Amino acid sequence: MQVTVLGAGILGVTTAWYLRQQGHDVIVIDRQPAPGLETSFANGAQISVSQSEPWAAPGAPFKVLKWLFKPDAPLLFRPKLSWHQLSWGLLFLRECTSARYRKNIQQMVNLGLYSRSSLGELRDETGIDYDQLTKGILQFYTDEKEYKSACGATAVLREVGIEREEISADSAVKIEPALAHIRSQLVGAFYAEHDESGDAYKFTVELAKLCEKAGVQFRYE
Repeated sequence: MQVTVLGAGILGVTTAWYLRQQGHDVIVIDRQPAPGLETSFANGAQISVSQSEPWAAPGAPFKVLKWLFKPDAPLLFRPKLSWHQLSWGLLFLRECTSARYRKNIQQMVNLGLYSRSSLGELRDETGIDYDQLTKGILQFYTDEKEYKSACGATAVLREVGIEREEISADSAVKIEPALAHIRSQLVGAFYAEHDESGDAYKFTVELAKLCEKAGVQFRYE
């Protein structure tokens, strides 16, 4: 089968790789002159299955209301006289129940574990280098209320198979000495030793090269 992939970012290039491995003829089209020059260029690139928490959660609507007029809010929501936004908002509220929150976490964890496993297999198979680090990911908190909320989410994540360890401020500093100067501000932390990180742009560029060697065509600009 001949398949056209639109976009040579991390998702487009990875999709092209797997399609080619399955024997398809693949063409990737992108408006930029090279791969990974838009969203994938400066992506955070955390493989953080331990953070599989949907925005739609108990208490989220109250947070959204609090953030409405903050330009630097982590979740931007600007009310409009729009049926589409209203219907989306109602669906969002429906997902904020405790039962749906737990179900959605389970689904996100399943997808995350599969994705992380697939990445490891691809890395072993190709030897691709993207400045990957497999030292885990540390989350630290300086707000007691936020930390307690995160403790609740951690309990749910543990129930679905995620290893996210609750650690003390001293342990956090031991893992990451750069936090020593704010030790007095830390109220707690979590550490997920199986999470990873890397350079999304470098991954995209290197995998695009492997795709080309495998026969994938790229048409830029």
